[in-house]
Amino acid sequence: MIRFAIQAFGLVFLNYLNIILSKDLDVEQFKKDLDFFGFSFINDSFIIYMIISISVLMLTLILLFVFKPFIEIYLLHLYKVSFYFLINLLSISTIYIVYRVYGYSRFNFLIYLIFSTAVLLIAEKVHKKVT
Repeated sequence: MIRFAIQAFGLVFLNYLNIILSKDLDVEQFKKDLDFFGFSFINDSFIIYMIISISVLMLTLILLFVFKPFIEIYLLHLYKVSFYFLINLLSISTIYIVYRVYGYSRFNFLIYLIFSTAVLLIAEKVHKKVT
C-alpha cells in the first residue's frame, strides 16, 4: 500500500509538473476528443491535466504489473534502473501520442523520466524495508 501511494503521488505530481512547466503545451485535440465522446462539460485545464497524469500513472502500473516476473527473475539492480526508465518512457510517450498532447518541453520530459525512475526505485526500496 505504501509502495502504491509513493508511486501514485510521485508519478502524478511529476507528470503534472511536466505539463504545467511546458510553456507551449497544446491539449486542444484531447479536449475535442472528450467533447466528441460526450464529456463536453470538462473544460477546466486542471482536470484535463489530471486525466493525462493519472492515465500515465495507470499505464505505468499496468506495465510494471505485466513485466513484474521478468523484473524479479532476469534483471539485476543495475538493469532495474534502465528498465524503469524504459517503462516510464513507454508509458508517458504512449499516453501523449494517444491523447495528442503537443508542445511539451523535451527538457522537462527528460527530467520527468529521470525523477520518475527514481520514484519507482525509492518505492521499491521502501516496500522491501516495510515487508
